[in-house]
Amino acid sequence: MAWCTYLLFGIPKSEKPSLYVLGVAWDGSSTYRKGACEGPRAIREATSGKLYNSFTEDLTDLREFWSYMDLGDVGGKDFKEVEGRVLEAVQKYYSGEVFLFLGGDHSITYAAFEALKEASGRDFGLIYFDAHPDLYPSYDGDPYSHACTVRRLIEEGLVGPEEVVIAGVRAPTREQVRYAEERGVRILSTSEVRSNPRVEVSFERAYLSFDLDVLDPAFAPGVGNPEPGGLSTRELIDVIKSLKVGVVAFDVVELAPRYDCGGITAFAAAKIIREVLGVSARTSCVRT
Repeated sequence: MAWCTYLLFGIPKSEKPSLYVLGVAWDGSSTYRKGACEGPRAIREATSGKLYNSFTEDLTDLREFWSYMDLGDVGGKDFKEVEGRVLEAVQKYYSGEVFLFLGGDHSITYAAFEALKEASGRDFGLIYFDAHPDLYPSYDGDPYSHACTVRRLIEEGLVGPEEVVIAGVRAPTREQVRYAEERGVRILSTSEVRSNPRVEVSFERAYLSFDLDVLDPAFAPGVGNPEPGGLSTRELIDVIKSLKVGVVAFDVVELAPRYDCGGITAFAAAKIIREVLGVSARTSCVRT
């Protein structure tokens, strides 16, 4: 299978890694274009050491900080089954390492965040890059839809609303913005992020979530819900490089390869992963 043959930026594999990779092949709540269940395979292929060396833009050599184990993909016939399989995988392997989750639609962030919170027993904030706030109470009758992820995490007590930053938003609704204002959730619009690429947070540890539709469709055409007027890949990378927070885990979601012209979106995903690993090497306690 794909995860047995690819090399993540030339980072060595290990039986005692500092980084675990888990694909979550689920797009059951996708509301426009499905296909994100195929995303994990495409993202893995785009991180190949045949294409990339192990250095970030700031000359951090990822091989000096990271080793990895790929746990393959989990899925299920419904979201509850997916949630259970993510929890099972994280509980089996987690002992302080960083996890990278490959989506899948954005509902997988709920399952991954919940699993990390339970396995670690610690609190951490959420920095959520998305064109949409994902704060609906329910969407199409589904409270665990990818349009409800942040609200579910808050209302089920998995993260405090004051420890949530949603960045790159340009498709909000009045209802969602009102909820954010009432609860203290911080929303940064695309325009705000472009004018100031430094995302400051009050918490020391965070889960980072990247919906690829935070990027303009010119830079990420292969997503389920494309929204014009977004960030460029360059702008998002500059935001990532500005982060001063310990990364406990991160995900990259909503890549639908069947709509991805020439692999543009998958390569953007790979770039995001490489630079997050570089930032994490400087801000996290990485065990090699």
